[in-house]
Amino acid sequence: MSAWIKSMRLSVCILASFLAITGYTLVGTGTSWVAVAAVFFIASATMLQNDWRDRFHDIRKGKVLAYQHAGKFLALLSVFWLVSGGLIALAAVHDTSVGVALAILAVAGVVYSETRMIPFVPIVLVSLASASPAALPLAAGTSSEKLWLLFLSATLVVFAREITKDLDDKQIDGGYKWTIPLAFGEQRSRILAAVIIVAGLVAAAKVSLAILPAASLAVIASVTLVRGVKPSTSRKYLDAGMALVILTLITFG
Repeated sequence: MSAWIKSMRLSVCILASFLAITGYTLVGTGTSWVAVAAVFFIASATMLQNDWRDRFHDIRKGKVLAYQHAGKFLALLSVFWLVSGGLIALAAVHDTSVGVALAILAVAGVVYSETRMIPFVPIVLVSLASASPAALPLAAGTSSEKLWLLFLSATLVVFAREITKDLDDKQIDGGYKWTIPLAFGEQRSRILAAVIIVAGLVAAAKVSLAILPAASLAVIASVTLVRGVKPSTSRKYLDAGMALVILTLITFG
């Protein structure tokens, strides 16, 4: 059971949902819980979709669930996409623009795995898509500088996070994916990720200075990256820091 839960990256999907809640909180228009639920299921379906598409490649790093249980995995993937579709339709009933935005997010989740050899496209696509829940109120017609800054911050942080994941997989991705570590080398990629994390934190601080204590963990992530610590360790600090930043923004605005 734990392997199935791990495939959905629940922590990442929950953070995506809370990012949507943060956006609604900042504009004070009331949270669309249907949209928040849709974000969770779309994010989960995207994670499963990626594992399904990479099921043969992932054997090299010990991820064999999608390969060994192909029928069950595909059935689970189909259920999550069906639920996502239903929630998107329901959201569109309440607000057509939000429904369209969620549909675009779902399409991005499907397309992402097919762009792996195009330079910069996969990482840019996943960064923009992952940050888009923060901007859902914008789709509903709300105008807010804070939302744009939150969207920018999330985009930058996700971009850096993806670099750390690609650093983990550098040894097996050659010839299968185009990634920044493969193109520019490990040390340059570490420095780039660290700088981008700091830039993301600056954008978040412009939303609210209350995030500064929470952001300290993300700063540690930047420092550890530059110092050569395992990317997965730096990513844990980054995830914890950004989770605290999101919770701080929800609590204090």
